[in-house]
Amino acid sequence: MPTPKQSVSALHPTRARLANLFQQPGIVTWESSLVDSNELLYPEEIALISGCVKKRQLEFAASRRGARKALAALGITGFPLLPGQDRAPIWPPKVVGSITHTEGCPGGYCGVAVADMGLTCGLGIDAEPSLPLPPELWPQILDNQEQRDALSAARPGIQARLVFSAKETTYKALYPIGRQFLEFSDVHIETRSEEGLFFASLVGAAMRLYPAHQRLVGRLVIDDELIMTAMVLPPGGFPLAQERLSMHHLPC
Repeated sequence: MPTPKQSVSALHPTRARLANLFQQPGIVTWESSLVDSNELLYPEEIALISGCVKKRQLEFAASRRGARKALAALGITGFPLLPGQDRAPIWPPKVVGSITHTEGCPGGYCGVAVADMGLTCGLGIDAEPSLPLPPELWPQILDNQEQRDALSAARPGIQARLVFSAKETTYKALYPIGRQFLEFSDVHIETRSEEGLFFASLVGAAMRLYPAHQRLVGRLVIDDELIMTAMVLPPGGFPLAQERLSMHHLPC
């Protein structure tokens, strides 16, 4: 297998957000806007969105285009990326991946990250618009401590949305391991924005589902357009190994 490139980006270098978040060799990232493309999808992929609205078609096409380019960097070509019964993408054997997309910036954004299972047992990414999370959603997403932390932050609404993004990323990273749905209340988030880090602690039943992943480390970046979070789980599942990285909840 050829040595994978670190990133395949169609964005301006200063906006290569995932490439900056993932700084571990072997993790391939791809990023672009949500735009029409002349690159054709596989027939099996086209069939999945033939009756969808234009927005969904653009999101799906961008994510599959990105997955194709990222997988090619791992030496994998000719692989249509189809959803399983749980709606999560069925990645090629021995590969883990994650997809995110949002309309939260001009032209929209799509990001893909893939890696060999020898490097990681799970990875997650999430992109959210850099806008305050509506207060009425806080009780559904944030626990009491997370709400207190948000209220004491310089930008409470942005802090609340950052917690939402970190939970989405944690769910995506863990899902390939246990294939279990998690609720927002199953994960507690602590952020260290000045260090570009967040910590995810499993709560209640989630602790029993993922006994080797009690406290996880992720990275974050916030700019004028997007909030981005990312997480890599080491293949052995031991959270301390992540320290060297310090740098509805399913993948699309």
